[in-house]
Amino acid sequence: ILACEVITKRLFVVQAAEILEKEGIDAEVINLRSIRPLDRSTINASVRKTNRLITVEEGFPQHGVGAEICASVVEESFAYLDAPVERIAGADVPMPYAANLERMAVPQVEDIVRAAKRACYRAVPLAAAA
Repeated sequence: ILACEVITKRLFVVQAAEILEKEGIDAEVINLRSIRPLDRSTINASVRKTNRLITVEEGFPQHGVGAEICASVVEESFAYLDAPVERIAGADVPMPYAANLERMAVPQVEDIVRAAKRACYRAVPLAAAA
């Protein structure tokens, strides 16, 4: 499950899901159209189906929508999780003006793919990569 709360990031999440599909990982994407009210039933139904949760947002990691989604899942569907929750968020820095620095400050497709592989235990261990 990949939950995204910002429309601009939806494209990145869909691109990541397409990359993951080519590698045999079927990602379910939930595009939250509103965060108030938060569609907890849809999120928890997806977690119970996929046994995974990855949230993607551009905002700061602390006190963000991803944190609220994670708290909701832990309260209502913790027993269904087969992997740690992954939260992908913007860097905890002021938003840079330069395009190259902005790219480093907000989640990118590769970040989403890497987190999904970790959640599915398909990531290459750092020791093996060296």
